Amino acid sequence: MTPDQQKVLEEKKLTLLKACHHLETDYIPNFSHCANAILDYAGVSFSEAEADEEKCKHVFSKLLGDMRLDVGMLNYSGWPLTHETLGGRTETFLAPDGVTLQHLQQPIMGADEYPLFMEDLDGFIKNVLLPRKYPALFEDKEAAMTSLKIVASEAASRLTGHYSKVRQMACEEHGFLPLPIAISRFRHPADYIFDRFRGFAGTLSDIRRKPAEFKAAVDKIYYERTEHFLDVGVTDDFVTYMPHLAPYLNYSQFMFFFWPYFERIAYNLALSGNRVYMSLENRWLPFIDTFLDLPHGTVVAMADDDDIFELNKIIGYKQILTGGVLLQNTRLLPVEKNIDYAKRVIDECAPGGGFLFNSNKAWVCKGDINQTLVDVYNFAHDYGRK
Repeated sequence: MTPDQQKVLEEKKLTLLKACHHLETDYIPNFSHCANAILDYAGVSFSEAEADEEKCKHVFSKLLGDMRLDVGMLNYSGWPLTHETLGGRTETFLAPDGVTLQHLQQPIMGADEYPLFMEDLDGFIKNVLLPRKYPALFEDKEAAMTSLKIVASEAASRLTGHYSKVRQMACEEHGFLPLPIAISRFRHPADYIFDRFRGFAGTLSDIRRKPAEFKAAVDKIYYERTEHFLDVGVTDDFVTYMPHLAPYLNYSQFMFFFWPYFERIAYNLALSGNRVYMSLENRWLPFIDTFLDLPHGTVVAMADDDDIFELNKIIGYKQILTGGVLLQNTRLLPVEKNIDYAKRVIDECAPGGGFLFNSNKAWVCKGDINQTLVDVYNFAHDYGRK
């Protein structure tokens, strides 16, 4: 990295942190929540980008050259060898188009197995759940070792192959600051059970039919498996969190199964001068007032299906909001309508700081990054300057 490139990235981090402290900035940072749609925009499949360093470079350089982006997330992923090696039992995998990342929940824990969960979680996972999900790994030890080596090799290639190097070089060349994430990922214990053990239907059923058992399991994960961020050793950093369960709860369930744990973890982050970047997946307005109980600037919230103007009225002075583009409307409405919306969001939400320009959803599928999205972001880059 050249000294000039270093200076640009340091200035962008300072602008980001000023915005997160509700201070006026010279410009509103354009935030990227980019995933596999970047491949489609470049006309390159996952396998092509993984096999060819020049095509990988084109993937990042194409977007960063066309769209004015300052900070955020910029990644693509796939793990096709892992998916094939484990017999199609991984829950996240590439679609047949070679670009889109799909997720298919395969809950492996039964509703009647909470006693096993509570008695010996490690033993339950090792002796019951893993053989249930990956039976082939427990039939032939030698074959299992071969399979696991493939899985480990594919995971390591993301760090040792050209992907990490090319991504870093592209970010430096185009002045893009990856969101500072030096701390481990935020894990909510209720979401952990939702994601890893019981799935969507099972979790919601358990909350209604066996709330005491579910609550005991949440407590177990919270006290035994959850990072509480009591001694993180860094400051001015971000923890990412993509919650799933909360918007499907009523207010009393939210306050019993979700909020107490989230509040304690987020409060610990705030004490060390850090914050959580989270997607308000679906709708959070029914309980968004709880965010007022957190310290100032604890949460950087990506508005999803909620009305960002209503969110701004309630928590805009206390937490940080991101928005300005409704991703679905970049496909449905003329660019002028999308620009009008972006202008209104900036006018109403940006004064006084505490705002980053962003889309309401991550760029995951084919077509998510389109010319309208590019035009709106480039408009915001100019309009958001003093």
